[in-house]
Amino acid sequence: MESEKLLDILGNSNRRKILQLLASRPCYMSEIAERLDVGAKAILGHLELLRSAGLVKANVDEQRRKYFHITDNLRLEVFVSPYSFEVETTVVDISEAHVHHRRETVLEDLKSLYEEIQDLVEERQRIMQQYQKVQANLAEAMGKSMDAIEEIAHDHVEAEILYALLKGPMTKRSISIQLELPEYALEEYLNRMMKKEMITEDNSNYSI
Repeated sequence: MESEKLLDILGNSNRRKILQLLASRPCYMSEIAERLDVGAKAILGHLELLRSAGLVKANVDEQRRKYFHITDNLRLEVFVSPYSFEVETTVVDISEAHVHHRRETVLEDLKSLYEEIQDLVEERQRIMQQYQKVQANLAEAMGKSMDAIEEIAHDHVEAEILYALLKGPMTKRSISIQLELPEYALEEYLNRMMKKEMITEDNSNYSI
């Protein structure tokens, strides 16, 4: 599912509460409704949206009762700066065999697993600090690029084309979709910009 749609789905507080509850353990729909003090029909609607987004999965127990659990690890990142707005999702697949092995490790040596978790948390913090530095440098570079684009762009359409291409080569159709501009109208701008050597074309991909 597209990141923007995930944002819309997660914008509802009850759906976020459902995920927080399922993050601790699988639950039946009746349990979720009781814990959140929300009607079963409404909970079912929320669960269906979360299931369609691939966030939640339903299984049946030995008594044929349906219970719900979170499917995989998913990281949703929103990056907002004066020069960009980006939403990205990353899914980390964890196989059932791997999860089963980790549960056996918990039973055998909880202390060892606790130490491993602490090491991983510290490692994640170090990675996030480095990530923040990269994002700061990226924002600075994007700012300088925007200043340069303002200097050379003939109008706002040329500026938007150049800004789109900052992130990498794109086809005419991709640019058309991002700018919400018909391809036949976009072609005139692309041809003009190539004549001015502002952009180049290679195998139907345009780049700066």
